[in-house]
Amino acid sequence: MTQEAAKLRVGLIGAGRMGNVHTGILKAEGLAQVVAACDLIPEKAQAKADEWGGRAYTDHQTMLAQEELDAVYICTPTFNHATLALDCVDAGLPIFVEKPLELDLGIAGRLVRAAQEKDLLVCVAFHWRYSPGYLRAQTLIGDDPITMVSLSWYWTRPPIPWMWDRHRAGGQIVDQNIHLIDASQGLAGEIETVYAAYNSRQVNFEPEFDNWDGYALTLRYKNGAVGTCTGTYGLFPQIQVGPIADFALRDRMVRLTNTGASHFTPDGVEEWANGHAPFHAGVNRAFIAAVAGGDASLITATLGDGLRSTAATLAANYSAESGEVVNLDKFIAERAGIG
Repeated sequence: MTQEAAKLRVGLIGAGRMGNVHTGILKAEGLAQVVAACDLIPEKAQAKADEWGGRAYTDHQTMLAQEELDAVYICTPTFNHATLALDCVDAGLPIFVEKPLELDLGIAGRLVRAAQEKDLLVCVAFHWRYSPGYLRAQTLIGDDPITMVSLSWYWTRPPIPWMWDRHRAGGQIVDQNIHLIDASQGLAGEIETVYAAYNSRQVNFEPEFDNWDGYALTLRYKNGAVGTCTGTYGLFPQIQVGPIADFALRDRMVRLTNTGASHFTPDGVEEWANGHAPFHAGVNRAFIAAVAGGDASLITATLGDGLRSTAATLAANYSAESGEVVNLDKFIAERAGIG
């Protein structure tokens, strides 16, 4: 990374799990300086500030007003991503925001329009798109038609209590399988329609667990491919399966996982590993380089991509509750005001 990038002054909003992941990469690779950390829990903000020799805040607007920042990282819980990002747009700052973009597509739509009006750089943290495995899968697929997409991620109860509440985290498809859905839209093209069926309280009987146990989506892509996306919160940690994204082409299949890519042909299987770098490193490198050089083309998961992938998962939730097949373009136009 250039000396210019290493001098970038970053403000962090949300000093919890993902805030630690991303700032850990910034520190390990010397990408930027975290000069301010904000969290509603004062001890978390102070600990992160002390780690970097910066200042701690419990109010993000105070931080934005008092600090001279080059960019802001938003690593808070799902339900306030876009609201916080709108304040950063008002401050004229480039933004790195965790996925999903927002549970309320109306607010997400406001963010997209506001960022476009100010021509501000916004990177949504879909780190799969920056991994060596994804880039290899992109090359392997090329322009060849995809016939079938199969996405799956089987998990257990989330380790963070607020994620047990679907009204705050959105459920597994929104919080977790969204990475697979986004990767599939990058490799197979935009999703056209979504139909979903979920079940709840079949195996998870804890009173505080207000979520779905199992998820099954049927997807149709604009390029003609059909697909499925399945998940569960019902297993125990030792038998987690996935994440896996399979793309069937003529006489071959490309598989993408969080460890790399595989190519299945009549001659056998070739494999490419992601390597030893942290899985989230690529997206952080790209964002910091884009801010430092003013080059938005380095961001391959754009704000528009973030909106569409988020909308696909929320459309699945809506379909599961309504029983309807959801046209994604129409859903985005009606809910986000973007068409």
